[in-house]
Amino acid sequence: MKILLLTVLQSLFALLGEKTMNTDFTITVQEHATQPVTYTGTLTMHGEQFILEAFGTTSSYDGTTLYTYNEDANELTLSNPTRDELYQANPLLFAQAMADACEVTEETRQGVTTLTFVPKERVAIDLITMVVKRLAKGDKQYAPAMITIKEGLRTTKVQFRNLGYSDEVVDFVQHAEGAYVNDVR
Repeated sequence: MKILLLTVLQSLFALLGEKTMNTDFTITVQEHATQPVTYTGTLTMHGEQFILEAFGTTSSYDGTTLYTYNEDANELTLSNPTRDELYQANPLLFAQAMADACEVTEETRQGVTTLTFVPKERVAIDLITMVVKRLAKGDKQYAPAMITIKEGLRTTKVQFRNLGYSDEVVDFVQHAEGAYVNDVR
């Protein structure tokens, strides 16, 4: 099963090394016996660089610096993030990081592959599933469709929509004209 996981993740990140991925997403957080809370956003990625627009902020990472712009406060924060901070900001990098820390199983039905990650050691996360689809029939390139994370009584689902790849060149350096700059690098 680890072989397919590596194939899927290597395919995904190899494609992200060549192309720019753009997608809309919805995050739904469900606590036991409460109404789910839903957030929407967009994600643009090329390699490990990304722009994430969600929760009233825009975060971008250019490979060195994480730029976080809060429009309400008109504040731009610049930082040098740790790997853990990057994993929290980017669900695809998080899935890649979990590959070595988990036992992974795989199931494919009608061209849709579900990868299930179960942590080898006891951590806050009980289970992660990642649903991926082939870009085209017979193709060995995959695109994420949904990531689900179970932590005790909380379930978080990230659903990707309108996912596309392009040759677009993106500036991952965040610019916020007239904003207060908080440089904590």
